[in-house]
Amino acid sequence: MDKETLSKYRADVIERFINVEWLINAIISQHYFKKVLLPFLLEVLYDEYFSFALKRRILEKIIKDIDNKKVQELNRLNTIRNYFAHCNQEIFEISDTKKERGKVIDPRNVQKEVNFEKLYTDFMNIAGGVEEYLAALYQGLGGLLEKE
Repeated sequence: MDKETLSKYRADVIERFINVEWLINAIISQHYFKKVLLPFLLEVLYDEYFSFALKRRILEKIIKDIDNKKVQELNRLNTIRNYFAHCNQEIFEISDTKKERGKVIDPRNVQKEVNFEKLYTDFMNIAGGVEEYLAALYQGLGGLLEKE
C-alpha cells in the first residue's frame, strides 16, 4: 500500500473513531446529568487520561440491556484504531534494502505483516452499525441529535 493511501486510511479511521468516542461521551453525560454538559465532557471525559476502556466500562454499567455484540464491535473498532494510530514502523530485511516500503509487523503475531487494507475495510463495515446503535442509546436517554 502506498503512503498516501495509508495516510488517508489512518486519518479516516482515527477521525471516525473520535466521533464514536464522542457519542459515548454524550451518552455518559446524558445519563448522569440529563443533558450533554460541555464542561463535564471537556474537563472529565475528554481528558487524555480518561481512557476509552473506562468509558466503555461505564457505558456497560449504565446501559442495563446493552447489546454485547455491539460492545464486541466497539472493541474491534478500538483495536483497529490502535493499529492505525500506533503501528507504523517499517521493517526492512537486509536483502530488501532497495525496496521503497518495508513491512509493518503485526504486534500480536510478529510472523505476520499488518494488513491495513483489511483493517480499514473491517472498520468501515462495522462503524456505521455501532454509530447507529450509540445514537439510538443517546436518544433513548432523552438526548437530541441535530443536523446542524
